[in-house]
Amino acid sequence: MSHLRVTRDEFARQAESFAGAPLLSGADLTDQVAEAAVGARDWRVLDLACGPGLLLPSLAARAQRVVGVDFTPEVLTLARRRIREDSLQISLVRGVAETLPFHAASFDAVVLRLALHHFEKPSVVLREVKRLLRPRGRLVVVDILTSGDHEVAGLYNAIERLRDRSHVQLVPEGELIAAIETEGFRLSRRMTWNAPRGFVEWAKIISDEPRMRSLEAILRHLARAGVTAGIDLREEGGELLLTYTFALLVAELDRSDNLPV
Repeated sequence: MSHLRVTRDEFARQAESFAGAPLLSGADLTDQVAEAAVGARDWRVLDLACGPGLLLPSLAARAQRVVGVDFTPEVLTLARRRIREDSLQISLVRGVAETLPFHAASFDAVVLRLALHHFEKPSVVLREVKRLLRPRGRLVVVDILTSGDHEVAGLYNAIERLRDRSHVQLVPEGELIAAIETEGFRLSRRMTWNAPRGFVEWAKIISDEPRMRSLEAILRHLARAGVTAGIDLREEGGELLLTYTFALLVAELDRSDNLPV
């Protein structure tokens, strides 16, 4: 089965639970990302891999035009419910991130929110983002970070793949920044923060109880053995806990010659 098909199947099942997850849908985070992305009221903004549209209203409150793109029909259905039916400011498009149906230099900003680690070739996606941005356009990436220790990062990514089959790879902050800069972007802002999570909330998003029961058994065994997996994996009062480290990176195109072709 192709990775694209796996991604569609995973997010079709997760659509409702993902949309309702407090950690992912909170106004504090969506407003923070939107403020980082939109530099002026007349900007055109692309929310790439927009999922159920959690970010779209915050972007639309600040930008002239917002486009959300995703490959999974079920999450686009939820995104349509989230925006007003008569809205002319937001449009939704089904598409593949590596080959998008837009002209070059169509957008002032592109957002990749918790999306980059689901792509088999992130560099190809970043190259397509570069094509779509106007000269000096802005890229905002929000993603989860992993350890700089190769073995620890390998274990954590393996855990994430067991949880969500669309997961490809999380990387340390330095590697993520390097990947962005390699494609011609210049980092202008960065921030990181930790977010404690309980296993129940973390697993509920996936909407696959048999799979999560098996994963819980593995994680409890690791926690009791003192293996933190780079996510501070632990048991407290019988509850299984972990901590995510998030990053918000803002970058601009480092060249002024990103002109339409």
